[in-house]
Amino acid sequence: NDLSKKEQDILKDMKIVQEMYARGFDFEPIDIYKAKARLFQIVGDKKLMPALSTIDGLGDKAADAIVEAVADGPFLSRDDFKSRCKVSSTVVDLMADLGLLGDLPISNQISLMDFLK
Repeated sequence: NDLSKKEQDILKDMKIVQEMYARGFDFEPIDIYKAKARLFQIVGDKKLMPALSTIDGLGDKAADAIVEAVADGPFLSRDDFKSRCKVSSTVVDLMADLGLLGDLPISNQISLMDFLK
């Protein structure tokens, strides 16, 4: 009963995960272009994709903003993601560290070295 709001949210998510494993489900990595803001979803055969809000440090408002920004099309860079989603650099770095931003370049600027490859 003495858990903080954050700890209560984590406990709720962990109970969902435990229940789904008990029912034979597996988990799919989060895809920022397909994930829902606050709801887990069934993907494929007995696989679940967690909601964006389950990412530690990403609140409900930021998750909603990401879903809204995705509706406007693919992101060009991490800077574009940060700008369109109105999230902090910390959130962008966290999502990049988790591999959720794929191979998005850091900036929209084109480097001369890109043409030499």
